[in-house]
Amino acid sequence: MPLFGREDRQQSNEVNAYLNCDPIPGCGRPLKGQSKPAPQRFRGFLDRDTLYTRETDSKIRLMKFTTRHLATALLPVALAFSGCEKVAPVIDTVKKALDREVVDENDVPAIDPADIPPPPEPVAMEPVVNKDARVSILGYHDFTEGRSSNDMVLNIDDFRSQMQAIKDAELPVISMRQFLDWKQAKADVPAECVMITIDDGWKATHTLALGVLKEFGYPFTVFLYKNYVGVGGRSMTHEEIREIAQNGGTLCSHSVSHQNMSQRRGKSQDAYTAWLREELEESHHFLEQTFGDTGAVVKTFAFPYGIYNDQVLELAREFGYEACFTVNGKKTVWDVDDMEIGRYVVHGTTLANFDPALSFGGGNLTSSGRKLMTGSKNDEGEVEAPLVTVKPPSGSLVGNRLPLIEVDLSKLEGVQADSISMRITGFGKVPHTYDADSRKLSYQIPQRLRQEHCAVQIGFRHAGNNEPEIIGWEFKIDLLADYISSEVTKPGSNETMEKPTVEPKEDEEAKPTASL
Repeated sequence: MPLFGREDRQQSNEVNAYLNCDPIPGCGRPLKGQSKPAPQRFRGFLDRDTLYTRETDSKIRLMKFTTRHLATALLPVALAFSGCEKVAPVIDTVKKALDREVVDENDVPAIDPADIPPPPEPVAMEPVVNKDARVSILGYHDFTEGRSSNDMVLNIDDFRSQMQAIKDAELPVISMRQFLDWKQAKADVPAECVMITIDDGWKATHTLALGVLKEFGYPFTVFLYKNYVGVGGRSMTHEEIREIAQNGGTLCSHSVSHQNMSQRRGKSQDAYTAWLREELEESHHFLEQTFGDTGAVVKTFAFPYGIYNDQVLELAREFGYEACFTVNGKKTVWDVDDMEIGRYVVHGTTLANFDPALSFGGGNLTSSGRKLMTGSKNDEGEVEAPLVTVKPPSGSLVGNRLPLIEVDLSKLEGVQADSISMRITGFGKVPHTYDADSRKLSYQIPQRLRQEHCAVQIGFRHAGNNEPEIIGWEFKIDLLADYISSEVTKPGSNETMEKPTVEPKEDEEAKPTASL
């Protein structure tokens, strides 16, 4: 006859329930309909409304302690006599637990710090660069305070006006090192920016151009050729070049003798190759030896006259030039060949190439056109509104995907209606409306804009300028606003939003230079 009967199994289950543990599988189960007592309550208190006291709590704690150890000691023995085969593993586990030696925590050997592996090396995060950015590189040569018939000589007042135009257009000017770091995916540059270079080493680079560049705080690069450094005349002295290096100038190579590098001039192939190596390598070594202590020497090269051939490119790459520059006027994109980077060479007589260089939308915004959209100060120092105002304003954010484009030309005299043209991103040339009385120009976008940016370009003539004006600007569209509220999009409106529906990760500065 088993030692535990029906009533005994019931008490065992109740003890286990009180101890917050389940009965041993296969060795009895609670009676049908029986449930566990409420946690932290002794069975004797379930049938009557009796409050706990401190004395009662002490008794319960003692009873729990005694019951737990008694159940641990007697339950395996009793189950063994019951002949239950399922309890054998449980009995072995209990025995091992009872026989286990207690180890004092002070006896645990200390861990040798040398045995602790070092933390893993931090993983270097690759910088994220804007591969869609474009850099416009300007090329200058010599400067004068008067006028010159030489296209390579620019009046210093025109140079200052061009630097002001860059500032008015809010185009950042980057250094050669910033440019190279972007090309090498080491750092980012603004989406649209400018780099300034000056060739040859004429003295006016120091006496005239340096003062203007310091005035605007622009970094710049001077390409020097060895045979025209410190040789008197109109060449810069070593001290003047050092002063340039101390004031934001980068010093780079422009060959040794400034000759056409594609012409062999009767040289054998071996002699021609040796001459090319000297022109490429000695010019850089000279700069390093002479001005390397300034920290301004960077290993780039500008081809004399912009002329080169495949062998010149191969030897320049082999020598380790980080970049080589031509005179082909074009914007530089991230994946263009580092050995054939174009520049806009600015002409002194016609100022050609400057306006296209500052146009990042494919059109040719005029310098005077930019001034029309820029506020100015009068003689009293008060800021006056621009002569031409537009809606939506340049750089603004709108939620309306059917905005009304408006241009106010009322401050300009003699606007020629038949000369006006309007182009808009995605639509090309559009049929605008012009009111001759108010001198206001408008166009209603006919279908919902699908892009986040919209650029507008206006061309026209007026009495204040014999040449045609070209102005342009860009505004942004919050596409999400139209999905959130259909009332946002409505024809005839060009109201701006205070902030986007979703805050951008980085603020983009407004640039009144976008064009088509």
